[in-house]
Amino acid sequence: MKKATKLLLSILPISSIGFLSVVSCSTNKKPDNQNKPNNNNPNPNNSSSDNQTNPNDSTAPNENNTPSQPENQPNNGENGTNTDPKKPEEPKQPDTPKNPETPKQPEEQPQGDDPNAHNQQLPADQPVPNKPNEHKVDFSDVDKLSKEISFDNFEIYKKQDPKSAWFDLKNKLDWIFEKVVSNKAIIDKYKISLANENNVVFVNEKGTIDKVSIKFTKDKEYKVREFTFTGFKKNTNITNKNNKENYIKAKSNIDEKLLGLYPSLVAYMLMYSQDHNNYRELLQSGNVINFEELENGNSSLFYDESIKLNIEMKDLLLEYDRSLGELYNDKIVNVQYDDINGTLGLEVEITNRDDNPKTKNEPDSHRPKPFIFQGFRRVDFNNNDKNVLSVNLLPASLKEIVGKGNVKKKIDEFKKKGEKNSKISLESTTESFLKQQLFKNLLVDINDNEHKIYRSDQTLSFQTPNRNNNNGYWSIIGLAGNMSIYPFHSIITKDSINNISLIINKVTDNDYVVSISFDFEIPVYASTFSDLKSHVTSETKNLKLKVSAKTSIK
Repeated sequence: MKKATKLLLSILPISSIGFLSVVSCSTNKKPDNQNKPNNNNPNPNNSSSDNQTNPNDSTAPNENNTPSQPENQPNNGENGTNTDPKKPEEPKQPDTPKNPETPKQPEEQPQGDDPNAHNQQLPADQPVPNKPNEHKVDFSDVDKLSKEISFDNFEIYKKQDPKSAWFDLKNKLDWIFEKVVSNKAIIDKYKISLANENNVVFVNEKGTIDKVSIKFTKDKEYKVREFTFTGFKKNTNITNKNNKENYIKAKSNIDEKLLGLYPSLVAYMLMYSQDHNNYRELLQSGNVINFEELENGNSSLFYDESIKLNIEMKDLLLEYDRSLGELYNDKIVNVQYDDINGTLGLEVEITNRDDNPKTKNEPDSHRPKPFIFQGFRRVDFNNNDKNVLSVNLLPASLKEIVGKGNVKKKIDEFKKKGEKNSKISLESTTESFLKQQLFKNLLVDINDNEHKIYRSDQTLSFQTPNRNNNNGYWSIIGLAGNMSIYPFHSIITKDSINNISLIINKVTDNDYVVSISFDFEIPVYASTFSDLKSHVTSETKNLKLKVSAKTSIK
């Protein structure tokens, strides 16, 4: 075979000799490690440093994949000039193999659970390079971390749904492990980052963030752990129909006793009984009829003491779906009354109960629900007998009034003239004084001939008792600003007295009769919706009462 090769080399052109040399080497070489299974034996074509080459270095030479010549045969060079078998050739460092079929080493050993994945790419008949130390970092502290991280103690996140909370938390991983997990050593040791944000799952029903993959890196090594964040606002799948419209409705049949009251009285008492403190400033003290005298039944003011003007009136006006009572709270926020036409209006605010998850996601009412009730008592401006209030002046009171001040002077002037009768003219100052004296002495009777609901078993007045005036009568002016609520709401002052006519008649030489008549006008109101802390009306109409009295003087 050698002789044939030499003969062929002497005949072929030089350009073909190189190719033939490669073919000859490929066909004649035998593996260097043939019959040498011990990797510690020296390889003629590999230095000791070659055996220590990092298998991850893609640039490191790898002769294990290149066939070599048998040890007992000379190595023919690329130019094939050594033809003498007896003359040994100079050792020559091999060039980088040009064989395209030689497997290429990967540049980096892939990270993963199997550290031998790189070595498995080597042919089975090649020696396995020494494994690098792949466990320089001890991740046992990462393994010991609890999979569940709870945010129950952080109010800011408890009130947020998982997705909203994640928007903030994904950028605060170090804070989470320091403040929530309470493990500062972890953040001191590792660089912490998200491994794959796309895998995160938001579970609104449970209030959790699942599949949070976090990467712990140290010295170019890392470990990925999956966590679950808990403690966020839960969004139950109970999609509730808004039942607020069904919770309350107006009663179709209202107690006749309640309808027999003036709506202004009912309106004020509803608001006061719901929250006493809001209306304390309106109360007058002393012997007056105010909220406190009316709230829990008063047989001195009503025929039937079972009429209680307290919060129970709501149940006489409104009908509740009791099955929804566990879901909602209700409160009257505004009222409207019309004593002219006998109507009452309520605006009821319906809100969710905080402790019921069924309404947790149901919006509160944007506006209160209005109710209008017809058929309440109204003031009769044509027939006062159908009203419950009458005003009178006692003869003794008139005698006292005309016996002093400017009125007395006017009467004395009449006596001197010797006339039989005369209408006494009143200047503005005299009239103002007379109004004040009359108002202080007017008496009020409450008698309900039509419905038998209102009743006063004692005489009442318009004058609020004080240190200078205590006539022993209870006053219906029980609220600040000269306001009354019994029998209905009004504002009554001395200016309610108008068109005063004072006439004196001579009976005998020393006997005279003084007669007085005047109009007493009581304003009757229709209000707008309000909380009644201030006086706001939409209409006013005066109830005109005729008052007259006579007294004898000397």
